[in-house]
Amino acid sequence: MISTFALSTLTLLLFASSLVLVLPRIWQRREQTETNVDWLRLRQEELPLDAVKLREEAALRLMEEGELDAAAAPADRPRHTWAGQVMGIGLMVAGVWWLYQQLGGWEDVQIAGELASLEQATPEDVLILIDRIELRAEERQANADYALLLAEYHLTGNNPARAVPYFERLIQAGATSPEILGKASQAEFLSSDRVLSPTARGRAEQALSIEPAQPAALATLGMAAFEEADYRLAIFYWQRLRALEVLGSPGHTMLGQVIERASRELGEPVEEPVVVAAKANPPSEASTDGGVVVQVLLPDGAQPPEGTAVFVLARPEGAAAGMPIAVVRVESGSWPLQIALTDAASMAGQLLSDFATVSIEAQVSNNGQPGRQNALFWGRVDVATVGSGEPVQIRLNRD
Repeated sequence: MISTFALSTLTLLLFASSLVLVLPRIWQRREQTETNVDWLRLRQEELPLDAVKLREEAALRLMEEGELDAAAAPADRPRHTWAGQVMGIGLMVAGVWWLYQQLGGWEDVQIAGELASLEQATPEDVLILIDRIELRAEERQANADYALLLAEYHLTGNNPARAVPYFERLIQAGATSPEILGKASQAEFLSSDRVLSPTARGRAEQALSIEPAQPAALATLGMAAFEEADYRLAIFYWQRLRALEVLGSPGHTMLGQVIERASRELGEPVEEPVVVAAKANPPSEASTDGGVVVQVLLPDGAQPPEGTAVFVLARPEGAAAGMPIAVVRVESGSWPLQIALTDAASMAGQLLSDFATVSIEAQVSNNGQPGRQNALFWGRVDVATVGSGEPVQIRLNRD
């Protein structure tokens, strides 16, 4: 089946070829050329009758230059050879093809067509297509789409070593979204015998500072902590990751099993963190544990569906973005909600009780994920005192 692109290209080349071959044979001057006698006649018509001297000078000039008979000076006919024109067409087609190979991408068009029909492809066809994409990605290393596709394919295909260079290419090109940073860290960790390098750790922590619930970063830091026998920290990350999974799903069950194993290695039971609590904590817990009690109020007339995810985050005073100090995720029930932020909900490496004042932010999510972009309602208090026991009220606004 001929693609629209190929048909259009062929049509344009045929049209250009017809212009080269036909037009020179049609557009020819068939009238006779003007002679000196014609010029003299026109000149005498322009001059007034009493300008005798000028008329004589014009006639003298005709005599000096020589009079040419009109019949003796026919117009030269252009000369065309089929061989020369065909050679010109060949050079034109070759030039167009070379230019397209340099600036366009017939291979890119074919790859896009193969990707569009990938659902009907066999596993062998997929492998052949991946090989073609890898070759094309080396030819066009600035193509971020190819790099991302190959990185995702090799990482999900249990071949992280081949995914690493493509993630590196993306990051060097400026693609530093939390998802790419988290997956780049994961690919490097898995490809280096489960050893987390400082670069990979920094990327995972950077991903979490932008998106505290980034799954790949949480999974990677959890696995790295387990390999380093820091079971408490591994449980911390895995519990946060488990909170993102649907209850009863394979991912939720698997994470429960690895958390249980880490708990046995730790030698003590581990309670579920506040971040995955099904309902808000009592205010007394926050006041006795150096935390903050937060009362979340909806806008007038608003009522989100029951069970909607609500996130409450604490950040350093005045900070509107960046990695939170502590995060709590609860499911909404009766409003207003009263939620306790304590050290149990603190992010790794910091404790809420170490801060005298913090900024508190509340988000009612429309899809179970944190972030302003996912919030139905949102509100913030810039200064809240830690450990005071006095509830901090946040009146939400429609985002």
